[in-house]
Amino acid sequence: MSDHSDYYTVSLTEREIEVLTLIEAGHSNNVIAQELVLSYHTVTWHVKQIFSKLSVNRRTQAVAVAHALGLLGEGASTGSALAVPRHNLPIQSTSFVGREEETAQIAALLNDANCRLVTLVGPGGIGKTRLALEVVAQKRHEYADGALFVALQPLTSPEKIIPTIAKTLGSEQQLDRQNPRRSLFNFFREKSVLLLMDNFEHVIEGGQIVSDLLAVAPSIKIVVTSRESLNLREEYLFNVDGLPFPADEQIPNGSFQAVDLFDQRARQVCPDFSLENAWPDVAEICRLVVGMPLAIELAASWLKVLSCKEIAAEIQQGLDRLATTMRNVPERHRSMWATFNASWNALNEEERAVFRQLSVFRGGCTREAARQVTGANRWLLQSLADKSYIRRDVAMGRFDIHELLRQYGEYHLEK
Repeated sequence: MSDHSDYYTVSLTEREIEVLTLIEAGHSNNVIAQELVLSYHTVTWHVKQIFSKLSVNRRTQAVAVAHALGLLGEGASTGSALAVPRHNLPIQSTSFVGREEETAQIAALLNDANCRLVTLVGPGGIGKTRLALEVVAQKRHEYADGALFVALQPLTSPEKIIPTIAKTLGSEQQLDRQNPRRSLFNFFREKSVLLLMDNFEHVIEGGQIVSDLLAVAPSIKIVVTSRESLNLREEYLFNVDGLPFPADEQIPNGSFQAVDLFDQRARQVCPDFSLENAWPDVAEICRLVVGMPLAIELAASWLKVLSCKEIAAEIQQGLDRLATTMRNVPERHRSMWATFNASWNALNEEERAVFRQLSVFRGGCTREAARQVTGANRWLLQSLADKSYIRRDVAMGRFDIHELLRQYGEYHLEK
């Protein structure tokens, strides 16, 4: 190892500093993965980046060089215990791909003192939960009492929200049975917590609980993922789109996040997969699904029996081709049909009728065209926008529909 003076231009990313701090505390890559809510392979990749940047090949060397350069705080490793706020964020079994710009934008919102509630909205399968988990995992150290993940997907009634939060905290038995709401709010009153409430669309009528909690607990901030906006005054909406993908005329002259995701998932099921040889077909797959992460992952799972060209051809035949047989994938994510059905069942008949008719528009439409074809007033269009079925492109002045959702609506139109 050469003299440390060679390294004064070295800089580590925030994530690399987090990994290195945990290395310094003596944690293995498996433990680091659990602490930072990353996959084991992602942690291994970060460790390799740290070694490369610091020109070392051992963990102890990396810590020593980082300290010599002032990249780690003076008191970062004073004992075996690391002062990391608690969290219950679920460990992810696969790597997180891309979304650097979105992650930074959401982090900036959370840094704004005026913003205490950020809702990530978008259709099912667009990657809201993975994005929210990445942001919260990065920001949780800024909250004295850490981060709390509350899974709302299993719930069927807003009345279950308070008991579910309490159960997540491990304090369900300590709730005042006469007034569980008051006792839970008292718990949060003095806490500094980043709260992630996932899949809020299942209990959307319970949005007032979020508003009330923010009112009594001034040091907490809440990140929500939902297919439907909460429509609260405190809410800052963040629309989640598909991953960037190559346009028709583009050749492999750069990195596209949708392609990168397909490549990583493809190598899991087909170790000898070569993106270079399959580029045109992979690009076509990503275009057909408009960069939707779940659809890309479902498509890649078919590489055990189909080529990329055959997968693209199958997708062109219909949404039912986008499915998986993986046992540990939640039922609602095993196919695009299952994902969209959950949202469809939440629409009333009038909303369904309007969306079926809107599906005739390829590439979106103006408000006037939507009115002429469907007869929808602005309240109905607002409702469909709130539920992530349509989105208004401010720059173009048109309503846009994700292509896979449009195909789903078209199917119901033709029934």
